Amino acid sequence: MDCKTATLVYQTENHLEKIREIFPEAWHFLEEQAFAYVQGKKDNFDSAVKDLVGETNFKYRMVHRDDKDQLTKDLGELLGDITSRLLLQQYFSELVGQKVFFSTICCSSHLTADHEMTLEEVLPIQRAAVKLQ
Repeated sequence: MDCKTATLVYQTENHLEKIREIFPEAWHFLEEQAFAYVQGKKDNFDSAVKDLVGETNFKYRMVHRDDKDQLTKDLGELLGDITSRLLLQQYFSELVGQKVFFSTICCSSHLTADHEMTLEEVLPIQRAAVKLQ
């Protein structure tokens, strides 16, 4: 998140409300992804990645975005900033009643998982995503 945006977000009392105000499309997308993850909603890209990766001992869901759109840039800013990522993960975990962890992956994809992923877990997913894009 750039300095100007971070100042707007973190100098208010309600950081999440300011994030929601500045990034409404990203907020809606993350909410949609959190519920889709918990509900096990199907996604073609996710299914293709899982076909390549094979069985895992953890749950994840991945969707692919157009890497030139504003939403992808906003997600990169929000999830690239550790504080906003942690705030969003905490909020949406409470909203859906289950822990959710958000990440960006493969240039412009979004990954939702049940835990903070390790390199050994995410590398096969990254490789599959790159192969599919």
